[in-house]
Amino acid sequence: MKKSSFRRLAALACASVLAATAAGAASASQYQVVGAVNSWRLQSYQGATVALWYTGSACTNGQLLLPAGESIDRHKLLAATVLSAKAMGAKMTIGYDIINGTCTITDFAVDGP
Repeated sequence: MKKSSFRRLAALACASVLAATAAGAASASQYQVVGAVNSWRLQSYQGATVALWYTGSACTNGQLLLPAGESIDRHKLLAATVLSAKAMGAKMTIGYDIINGTCTITDFAVDGP
């Protein structure tokens, strides 16, 4: 491979990484709640919709929901993650946005005890 071709390929790869990073930063959550989940209420509704209550978020009654149209698997993953964190006594971090008055979960993770 010629040096100029390699440089163009490297420049293109760097530009792609920067673009992906910028896109990820643009979709980052506006708000975040971090805490022990032992006092959170996990509630499941018909249609596999899962809601979290009393999370300490700025939302009414601390309610956090996954976005409308989110897959059933994502709802199951959220429920399993919260229940696992409760069993371990671990903390969770949940990123969320407020969209039309609803606190919508964008990402979640277990942080450890």
